Amino acid sequence: MKVMILGAGGMLGTDLLPVWKKEHKVLPLGHSECDISNRSETASLMERERPDMVLLLAAATDVDRCQLDREYAFRTNAMGTEVVAQQCGIFSVPLVYISTIAVFNGEKDAPYDEYDLPAPMNVYGLSKYHGETAVREFAPMHWIVRTGWLFGGGLRDMKFVAKILRRAQEDDEISVVRDCVGSPTYTADLASGLLQLVEGCPYGTYHLINSGVSASRYELGRMTLAAAGYSMDRIQPCLSSELDLPAPRPRMEAAVSIKLKMLPGGVQMPDWRDSLRGYVHLLSREMGIGS
Repeated sequence: MKVMILGAGGMLGTDLLPVWKKEHKVLPLGHSECDISNRSETASLMERERPDMVLLLAAATDVDRCQLDREYAFRTNAMGTEVVAQQCGIFSVPLVYISTIAVFNGEKDAPYDEYDLPAPMNVYGLSKYHGETAVREFAPMHWIVRTGWLFGGGLRDMKFVAKILRRAQEDDEISVVRDCVGSPTYTADLASGLLQLVEGCPYGTYHLINSGVSASRYELGRMTLAAAGYSMDRIQPCLSSELDLPAPRPRMEAAVSIKLKMLPGGVQMPDWRDSLRGYVHLLSREMGIGS
């Protein structure tokens, strides 16, 4: 297939391209090559390239900036997604949309599955939920894939794991919240899981995360330091209420997939703890840690 990847320049795109290139002809496009909120630009691109499938990775993911600037959040996550979904509907092209477990409010006492009702608690989650709604309305052939707590992308990684390693190079103690729980997921594993999903699973909404028990940010931070050769005791626990952040964070962002368990074969995802150790070793070398 000819697969158009929108938002290919980010951390997921970095790990996704090598995986998908082995199976398909890919057309990776960053924001400078296609502003998905620009309707005429996106329509012209679809008309010219005529892809067999579109992967929509482009997103505004800075949770606090989204909270302070709704236009920043909704331009890409809602309006841009709507534009792409409409074009996929017009050209009868299947669409893979990467969403987030943050569409839920975090009040559940157990991991969220595909049949829980979304109720976003911050602007980021709300904008992504509006993106999901647009995909369902305008692109009949779609996979909506919710994931979260991503790590990967090497030096392009600006998320939690990479931040912990950068802080460890500078600070003696690092405070990390212990009352937020999620399902850490390696972007390289997610890339392979997405390929399995589109090749073997019917259209629909799925949760796709690494296997293994859920973890708190505190636990994830300690495991990250240990994998890099630092003392885990440099991570000190704190509560979310002690941090002055613009956007509220869901207490529960862990996920499970009921649907993939019920499908023959499903999608096989490694344990996040094994993937984290391997990734931290790679990233540590790139960052010069221990050299």
